[in-house]
Amino acid sequence: MMIKKKKNLEKVPRFASWALMNKPFKNEKHYLHESKICFDVKAGEEYTNHVEMSGFYCSSIISYGSDANGFVRFMRHVVFPTLRVNPNLTDSHLACNFNGAVIEINGMQSNEKAVRFVFDGILNVYSIIGDFQIHRKIFTAPDSPSLVEIIEVENGSKQTANINITGLESEKLISSEYCVGFNGYKLFTQIDKHEVRIAPGETDQFYVAYGACSGSENLIVNCIEEHKKRTDFLMRLKSIFVVDTPDEKINIMAYYAKIRAAESIYKTKAGLMHSPGGGAYYAALWTNDQCEYINPLFANLGYETAVKQSLNCYKMYQKYINPKKALITSIISQGDGIWHGAKDRGDSAMYAYGCSRFLLALGDKKIAEKYIQGIRDCLTYTISKKNRFGVIKSDSDELENRFKSGKANLCTSCLAYDAFLSTAYLEKDLGNQQRADRYFKEAGNLKNAIEAYFGKNIENYETYMYCKGEKHLRSWISIPLAVGIFTRKDETAKALLSPGLHVQEGFVTRSGEKTFWDRSTLYAIRGLFYAGFADEANELLKTYSRARLLGEHIPYAVEAFPEGNQSHLSAESGLYLRIFTEGIVGYRPTGFKSFELKPDLPSDWNHMEINNIKLCGETADIKIIRKEENYEMIVKTADKEIKCAGKNAEIRF
Repeated sequence: MMIKKKKNLEKVPRFASWALMNKPFKNEKHYLHESKICFDVKAGEEYTNHVEMSGFYCSSIISYGSDANGFVRFMRHVVFPTLRVNPNLTDSHLACNFNGAVIEINGMQSNEKAVRFVFDGILNVYSIIGDFQIHRKIFTAPDSPSLVEIIEVENGSKQTANINITGLESEKLISSEYCVGFNGYKLFTQIDKHEVRIAPGETDQFYVAYGACSGSENLIVNCIEEHKKRTDFLMRLKSIFVVDTPDEKINIMAYYAKIRAAESIYKTKAGLMHSPGGGAYYAALWTNDQCEYINPLFANLGYETAVKQSLNCYKMYQKYINPKKALITSIISQGDGIWHGAKDRGDSAMYAYGCSRFLLALGDKKIAEKYIQGIRDCLTYTISKKNRFGVIKSDSDELENRFKSGKANLCTSCLAYDAFLSTAYLEKDLGNQQRADRYFKEAGNLKNAIEAYFGKNIENYETYMYCKGEKHLRSWISIPLAVGIFTRKDETAKALLSPGLHVQEGFVTRSGEKTFWDRSTLYAIRGLFYAGFADEANELLKTYSRARLLGEHIPYAVEAFPEGNQSHLSAESGLYLRIFTEGIVGYRPTGFKSFELKPDLPSDWNHMEINNIKLCGETADIKIIRKEENYEMIVKTADKEIKCAGKNAEIRF
C-alpha cells in the first residue's frame, strides 16, 4: 500500500511590501482625541502602518494606510492558530491574505480617498468616494475564527444611490494533504448583503467576515455579536489595573498595553495558550515570553482568563521539567511539539523566576502546592550548572545566539538569583523553613558570584560585562537593577544612559549597533525606577511611551528592529505594565498575603495610583503620595485600608 506524502502549504506574506516600519521615532506623528489614536491624511503624503489584533481563535495583522495620492490601501493577513498545516512546526498555522470589500456606487467602482485613521482597540478608517462618506471598523472576532469588517456608507449626495460590495473571494478549500488533524480546511468570506439603495442623507451598513474552519463545517459568523464582545472586552480592560499618573499619555499607553497583553490568548486543544503573535508565533508557549515576561503580570491584572492561561502554561511545562536536564524553550503546535533549537537558554531559571513570582502574587497556597515541585526541580538543575566561579552556565540566552552570550551570561544568573529569593518566600509560607533557608543562602551566594564574575569596567564604566569576552556595553546590564542587585547601580545607570547604548526611544542591544529589542528597554526602565533613578527613568518612559503610542508605528510595544518589521509581539506589552508595579511602586510579593512596596516617584510627580489591581488574590487600590522626603502608601481593599509612611513598607493582608 502506497502512503500518500503530505504536502507543505506555501506561506503568504505577513506584511504588505509597502508597510515596512523602518523609521525611527522623531516626533509625535499621531494625536489623541478622547484616548483614541488619530492620524489625519495630508495631501501628497504617504501614510503606512500595521497593527495586530487577536481573539480566541484567530489573529489579524492589518497593513493599512494611504498612498501618495491619498487612496486607501489595505492588506488583511489573518492567522488561524488552531488550524495546523504541515510540517506542524512553530509557524505552521493556516494563514490567508484576504481581498477586501470594494465599494461600487451606481455600478461604478471608485478608489476611496483616505481622510482619517483612528485606533481605539478597533481600527477605524474614514474615507470618501465623491459625496459618499465611508467608515470601516476592522477587528479580530473575539470568539470566532474570523476578521470582521463593518462598512458604513453615508449618502451625502442629492440622489438615491445603489451601493454594491464586490471584490470578495469565493470559498476556497484546502486539501487534507496539507492539513494536520482535519479532513481539509475551508477559507471563506461572508457578507450579510451585497447591494443596498441609500437615499440622500441616509446611511447603511455591510457586515463582512473573513474566516476559516474545517472543510466539513458551515460556519456562520455573527458580526454584530462579535462587535459587542470586542467592545465589552475593551471596556473591561479600561476598568482593571488602572494606571493613574500625572502624565496622561503614559496612562493611555498603559491602557493600550493591557489590550495587546490580554488579547493574545488562544483556545487550543491543549487549553488556553498565550502566544507572542507577530505572524509567526501562535498556539505555542515560551519560557521567556510567557513564563518570565507576561504571566507574573497576569497575577496582578485582574483578568481571570489570563490567570487560567498562566496556570495552564506552567502546567504544560511540568512534564518537560527534569532536575538533570535543561528545560525546553518552547511548547508548540497546540502542545503537540516542542522547540529547543538554541539549546539551554537558561530556560529553567526563566520558568522558576516567572512561576514563583506568579504564585506569590496569586496568593493561593493550594495552587502553589501543585507547582512548587516543578520550581524546585528547575532550581536543582540551575544549581547544577554553576561554574567554578559560582555563576550559572547556559548555551545561549533569550536572544538565541543573535548576539554573543558566552558560556555564562548575566541574564541567566540574575533570573536565577531572583528565582531563589521568590522560591524561598514560597517555601517559607508553605511551612518549609529549611528549604527556604537553603534558597535564601543560594541567592546570597549567587549575588556575590555575580559581582565577582560579571562586575567589570566596560567602556570606562564600572558596570557589568554581559559574558566573558564581551568588551562592549549591552542593554541587559539593566537586569541586576530589575532584580534588586544595586551594588553597581550608579555606574550601571550612567552606562545605560551613555551615547553608546541610549537612543531616543530606548536602548540598542550592544553599543555601536543599530539593533534594538523592546524587551531589554522595558527591563531597563523598570530597573532604573526600582534602583532609585526615577527622574532618569521617567524621561525614558515618557519618550518610549510617546514613540509607541503616537510615533511612526502605533500603538504597542514591538519585538525588535530591524528584525520582524517591528511586529507587535504581545508579552512586551506585559513588560511595559510591570514598569508601574515592580518599577515605580517597587512591588515585590514576599508571601501569599504579603508584599513589599518601595516607591520612587519622579520629582515632578506628587502622586500615582494603580486601581483595581489584584494583590494577594484580592482586588485593591494602591496610592502613593509624596510627603516631603518620604511617601504615604495607601493600600485599600473592599474591607480594609492600610497606610504606611516612609521609603518602603511591608504590607500584610
